[in-house]
Amino acid sequence: MTMNDDEAMAHIRDHLLKSRGIDISGYSPTFMMRSLRKRMGRSSMPDVESYVDLLIHDDAETTELISALSINVTEFFRDDGAFEALSEKIIRPLLRSKRETGGILRIWSAGCATGQETYTIAICLNEEMRRANMPEDMVASITGTDISASALAFARKGDYSESLVKNVPTYLLKRYFIKNESSYEIKDLLRKRVRFMKEDLMETPKSKFFDAIICRNVLIYFSRPSHDEVIENLHESLRSGGFLMLGRTEALMGRVRANFEMIDPENRIFVKVS
Repeated sequence: MTMNDDEAMAHIRDHLLKSRGIDISGYSPTFMMRSLRKRMGRSSMPDVESYVDLLIHDDAETTELISALSINVTEFFRDDGAFEALSEKIIRPLLRSKRETGGILRIWSAGCATGQETYTIAICLNEEMRRANMPEDMVASITGTDISASALAFARKGDYSESLVKNVPTYLLKRYFIKNESSYEIKDLLRKRVRFMKEDLMETPKSKFFDAIICRNVLIYFSRPSHDEVIENLHESLRSGGFLMLGRTEALMGRVRANFEMIDPENRIFVKVS
């Protein structure tokens, strides 16, 4: 019996939930089918039934499908009000603290996809350093992580089409990008602060003691149990007194909720208190 599209979607939802803890039940059916058809073409699968079978038996394809579902929602300065809050309520206090105590300022951009948000964080950091007359050689690092190897390769290249940088103010384009014939390339003064690495938010964190973790519009794709597990991993990775920033529609739930104090309800900014 041939599997229809609805049955295929049901199998895929069940597989992603069981294998990765990712709940895609709230995704648009049109968007889901578009992503599915794209992956079918790239994996040379003739029909949805063959693709579902491939997905279940090939962990790498599962990762690629997840990447296809997440890669298109990242932008430079997506929701610029949130980045104003990032600069004012996270970066400025951290710079003041580091100026007094020394040490490396460490920020984690979790679920970075193709790197636009990670580089936006780097721009905000550099702009705040300029505002505070701090030297550009101050030691500060931003780590962008994702589960997609192809997305990370794109991020490391740091070369974006004109349409992808449409939200970047003109003066920042001139300051932080090199204009090529049909694209904009990230300048070295940002590249030196940013590194990208593969990491699954469901797994035990590879790094700890971050000063801030930016995890915007990522948790909405997880089921409640997986959401709580990711939050626990983020909590473990954050130093005491560090900042956590979520997307505006995301909530901080689970047993570690009491370990955070919300300081900006609109922009979902929290401080780790224990």
